[in-house]
Order: sequence, then C-alpha cells, then structure tokens
Amino acid sequence: MAYQHRPLLIRSINAGGLNIPAKRHIALRDFAKAQVSVALIQETHFLCDKAPALRSASYPLGFFGNYREGKSRGVAVLFAKHVPFQLLAHKADDEGRYVMVKGTIGEQLYTFVSIYLPNRRQHIALKKIMSVVTDFQDGNLVVGGDFNLPLDPKLDTSRGSTCVPLSVIRSTRLTLLDSTLTDCWRALHPSTRDYTHYSTLHKSYSRIDHIFLPFAQSHLIRYASIGSQTWSDHCPVDVELNSCLYRPKASHWRLNETLLSDQLVLSGLTEAVSQYFTDNSVPDVTPPLLWEAHKATARGYLIKQGARIKRERIARQEDLTAQIRILEASHK
Repeated sequence: MAYQHRPLLIRSINAGGLNIPAKRHIALRDFAKAQVSVALIQETHFLCDKAPALRSASYPLGFFGNYREGKSRGVAVLFAKHVPFQLLAHKADDEGRYVMVKGTIGEQLYTFVSIYLPNRRQHIALKKIMSVVTDFQDGNLVVGGDFNLPLDPKLDTSRGSTCVPLSVIRSTRLTLLDSTLTDCWRALHPSTRDYTHYSTLHKSYSRIDHIFLPFAQSHLIRYASIGSQTWSDHCPVDVELNSCLYRPKASHWRLNETLLSDQLVLSGLTEAVSQYFTDNSVPDVTPPLLWEAHKATARGYLIKQGARIKRERIARQEDLTAQIRILEASHK
C-alpha cells in the first residue's frame, strides 16, 4: 500500500484531570486543531472500572493506564484517525504511571510511551519503567511525559534551582543516558529558557514535561516547541518527526450545516442561486442540465463562505494565543 510522506506530530501534555466532559471535548478539539498525530497524556484521573470515553471522530483510538486506587494519576496514548496505526501490543501498569503501545504506521514500526512520574523518588520509578520499556519496545521509540523534575535546574527553572535533590536529578539523567534517550526540545534549544509549568506554591516556573527519542533517531526531528498554557495548567510539548505514515485518500465535500444558521450566508446563497438562474436560463440549456449545474454554484459559494468563517475564527484564536504568550513571557 502506498503512503504519503508527511510529518508525524507528537504532543505530550499533563491534562490535570479529564473527568469533566467539557474538558475532554476541549482537549480533543485542541488536538484536532493542532493536527496532532499522536497524543501522550498524563493525569487523566480516570477510575479503572468507570473510565469515561476519551475519543472523538478525530481521535477514535486510545490506550490507557488507570490508577486502581482512585481518581488520580492515569496516562493515555491517543491516535488521530488519519494515522494508519496497526496495533501489535500494549502494556500498562495498575499504578497509573505508564502506558506503552507498539505497532506499525505505514511500513515503520513504532513504540509510544506516556509516563507520569511521582513527585518524589522519580529516579527509582523511571528506572523501573525503562526496564519494562527496554523489553517491550521495537522500532522507533517515542517517550513523553511529566517527569515532575527539571533535568537541568539552572536552565529549566526560573529560579535557577529546585527543591528536588540533585542526587535524584543525576540518577534520572543517568537512566536516560543508559537508555540512549535525548531530550528533543533541549537538543534543538541548547541554551534557551522556557517552561511548561508554574508552581503557585513555589512561585516559580520549570520545564518538567518532555519528549525523548533515542540518539540514533534524533535525525528524524523536524522541530520541537513548547506551547501556551490554555485548558491545562501545563504547557503542551510538541515534536514533529519525519515519517511516511499517511494513506492518500480522496476528499469528499460535506455540507457544514452550521452555515445554514447564519442569516448572512443564507441571504448570500439565495442571491447567488437567483443570479445563476437569471444568467443561465437560456433556450440552449436544458432544464436537467441547468438544475444539476446550479448545485455546483451553491456548493462553491458555501465552500467559500466556510473558508472565510474558518479564517476569521483561526485569526481570533491566534490573536488570543499571541496575547497569552505575551502575558506568559512578561510573567516569566
């Protein structure tokens, strides 16, 4: 089967709980807007036996690791509908600390891991998880998660220091080194300061959310970025990878029915169709042909109006996001 070469966008984000339906809807809509291919999520807060559905038309496939003791922790890996992922195996612990998924995208084998480390003794938890990953993984490995610690306190915190013991940080970095994992964002921004979380308790920023790739696969990285804090109290981390993963498919137009509730659009449509019949009602055009062709006129008008409304909506969203970034930068 032929596949198109198109980047694979990975996003890791601590959701801070997704039990509220409105928040799940916002999260999934945000992923779709950003065209996220694979979402690595931490802190879903789902109960093992009563987990709500975290899926949509854009993200129909997901794998979860829920905490057996209550509504805390929890991790997930979601795949977009346009990603032709074929599952081979998946594994999760009952502590809600990790979930790992292995399968093929196109003709390439991938392993995706979402990790949520505790806020104490992170190095011990990571070492145990990476031993499981080593036995499980195949193909290209992508590890993302909330590590609850800065890997380099001088660069990764606004204060230049952290309350996490340096021995824990050193041991965590050694485990990553032993696993040959590289911090994607730091690899592309070796001296830049940016953060993913603000602690109101300590009144400081820190970069504790990461996406890692093995050193040997670092050439696949197209870019890495830290987004703005919007619906979660953590910023998303995005990494785009070179990958041949998308099936080419024909595009089928469907009417966006919300356009019909816009009186300006309806008025314009009526005028466009009326003008069409006025211009084309001539003797050499048969009634069946005239009727069939008017559908193309109506469709073209609606496509144009839909594109205009979408551009205006995106412009408003980008303006708000820019304002958020300015406020974040001034506070940091």
